[in-house]
Amino acid sequence: MAKTSVPPVSTADVIAALQQVVAEVDVTTDDDTRYLLSHDLFFWDNVVAAAVVVSPSSSQEVAAVLQVAQRHDRSVYVRGGGMSYSNAYGPTEAESILLDLSKLNRVREVDVINRYIVVEAGCTWSDVVEALRPHDMAVDFPAPLSGSHSTVGGAIAQNVPGGMQGVLGIEVATADGSLLKTGSWSSSVNDKPYYRNHGPDLTGLFIGDSGVFGVKTAVSLHLKAKPTGVAYGSFAFDSYEDMAEAMIGLSPMDFISRRTGLDPFETANISKVGMGDAIKALAGAMAEEKTLSAGIRSIAKMAAGGKNFLEGVKWSLHLKTEGPSARGAEDGLDLARQVCVRKGRELPPILPRARDAVGFSIRKFLGRDGERWVATSSLWPISRAVEIATKTQAFFAERQGDMAALNIEHSYITNFSPYYFLCEPCLYWPDALSRLHLDNISASEQKKFSGFQANPEARAYVRQMRTDLRDYYQELGSIHVQVGGYYHFSDVLQPEALSLLSRIKQAVDPTGIVNTGKLDGLSPEDQS
Repeated sequence: MAKTSVPPVSTADVIAALQQVVAEVDVTTDDDTRYLLSHDLFFWDNVVAAAVVVSPSSSQEVAAVLQVAQRHDRSVYVRGGGMSYSNAYGPTEAESILLDLSKLNRVREVDVINRYIVVEAGCTWSDVVEALRPHDMAVDFPAPLSGSHSTVGGAIAQNVPGGMQGVLGIEVATADGSLLKTGSWSSSVNDKPYYRNHGPDLTGLFIGDSGVFGVKTAVSLHLKAKPTGVAYGSFAFDSYEDMAEAMIGLSPMDFISRRTGLDPFETANISKVGMGDAIKALAGAMAEEKTLSAGIRSIAKMAAGGKNFLEGVKWSLHLKTEGPSARGAEDGLDLARQVCVRKGRELPPILPRARDAVGFSIRKFLGRDGERWVATSSLWPISRAVEIATKTQAFFAERQGDMAALNIEHSYITNFSPYYFLCEPCLYWPDALSRLHLDNISASEQKKFSGFQANPEARAYVRQMRTDLRDYYQELGSIHVQVGGYYHFSDVLQPEALSLLSRIKQAVDPTGIVNTGKLDGLSPEDQS
């Protein structure tokens, strides 16, 4: 079923209708704002600037905007923090409305006894941390490194791997302007959002949907006490395969709360991109810790003095363990250490400690010297970790000559859980920065990095290589998070699952106006 056929309505009429349901100042039509907010961190040929940007201040206003869009047969796209690189919100329909949720940024409730926090979808993860600081609690969710800018609603629509069990309920505005809630939040007799599995899991329906089932307006997240015991470990490996093998061995250890693998490029550059000061301060403290070996303390002294303490390190794995006590966390780290030292060697755990000290940073969306950056995710059964490490390296080895000629660098971000292996190759290349990049870095970096000239040749190569990698991963059997408008979805689903999801889309958005073209294959017109 395609969009309804209605008499043509001018954009001016749509704007006038929008100004009846939100403040006039919250309706924007200037060219710069429309272009900026319609584009994410990468390049997309099919993205067009929205005709109008609307910034509602409440869930009710979001619902009212959707009703206007429905009446006037206009597509609506939803922007959170704007940190996407998978075309998650870029308008592909002319004369569309872009919903900017940045003003839905209130913390509605913190219930320490029942252990949940309710935040609006435009809250950043940094907002969540600050709201919980007085309570010494944290969300049961792996907030992204970009959490100073990334929003709660965006992370849930995009799907962050490994932590969605911490989402207890979602408030959603559907295409007809209805507001619904999920989990125990939907109960008419007790509407506290403390329990997710109240009947069929409607909460899960709206996770990872790229916004096509409705607009997230608020979220309830499970709270946990901050761990009493925390320990950190870092280990060096000579090959990706050795590190991947260690990840398989570590995968049953649920007490590991953070697991990050770095390749030689990332290992050499991580201290120069956003964490330098924290590394020096923490290394100075570690150099005095008598519980550490003399060799580890010696390396820590090097880092405190500004020297490259990772000199000669190729692949590195950085862990954080948690426990009911310091001893418990250390016992867990000891078990992890036994696995890692089979083919690796221990390093001072400066980087995982610095990651906690820094908290959030979006500096990683550019290279060390301001190069453009983009990543390509892939998610695999943990048992395939070594195989995928080998095949991914072979993919890049075949292209290394062309990449070197165009000054294109690559790296691998790697993570794992008890059941998946995440391999996320990253590409860096010299190219003109967008305003989205420049607006979100320091003034000194703006001055330093604003001189890049457009580099269409390298950009075209990056785009094609990224497409080739995505398709290669699909042939090998990968699935993806952050599907947006980029990764394949419908053509890798079994037909029965696709049919059900398409019928759900038909039920919640029969004219296909919400996030049209995202999560491919689920727009009603695609299934007609």
